[in-house]
Amino acid sequence: MAPPVDAHIQKAREAADAFTETLPDYICQQQTARFQSTTHVVSWVPVDIVSAELVYEKGKERYRNLAINGKPAKAQRMEDIPGAISTGEFGSVLVDLYSPATAADFRFRRNSKSGGRDAFLYDFQVDREHSHWAIHAPSQSVLPAYRGSVWIDKETGRTLRIEMQTMRLPEEFPFDKIEMATDYEFIRIAEHQFLLPVHSENLMCQRGTNVCAHNVLDFRNYHKFAGESTIEFGK
Repeated sequence: MAPPVDAHIQKAREAADAFTETLPDYICQQQTARFQSTTHVVSWVPVDIVSAELVYEKGKERYRNLAINGKPAKAQRMEDIPGAISTGEFGSVLVDLYSPATAADFRFRRNSKSGGRDAFLYDFQVDREHSHWAIHAPSQSVLPAYRGSVWIDKETGRTLRIEMQTMRLPEEFPFDKIEMATDYEFIRIAEHQFLLPVHSENLMCQRGTNVCAHNVLDFRNYHKFAGESTIEFGK
């Protein structure tokens, strides 16, 4: 017999489901400042700034108008930009965490705060068999086991922050440490407020070396996306 579902986690799950069901099509600016450290004592050196418009349309995320240091990128897709790059910091991470298919094991730690709001802090763990967190390297991809923490708004049940760290990456995989954290805030789009990502940070370290990449992402200027259409006049 399965253990009863924690009431706070159930509320967070329902809020995450509602997040995707009520979210309008929107567009925002995503800016990624990329840093690298190659020394034993970590010292972050700026690499570049990758910017793009992120379009959320009909439940799918896509990027357009990619640029590096303000100049149009040759790559047409975010995944094709050289170096460490991050995608999917939006609803996909949030919804998947609470999905029954992910089978995350949540454990209440303590009362806390995030973004100035009172929150319940939970630790969680997901085994490899249920993981949907895809980590891509140039030659291979893995779905690793991972653990982390989540801050759940006491009043609304909305998720305010998620932290995730990979566990037991395969020895043949070129990275041995990957971490991610995303902060959410209430953003007004048209006449309504939605809980959306405003900031995310990612860390990725090459196996057996001091080479690590650190990406700092900011999401700004959210507004409704009306879609693209063409009007043709008949003769």
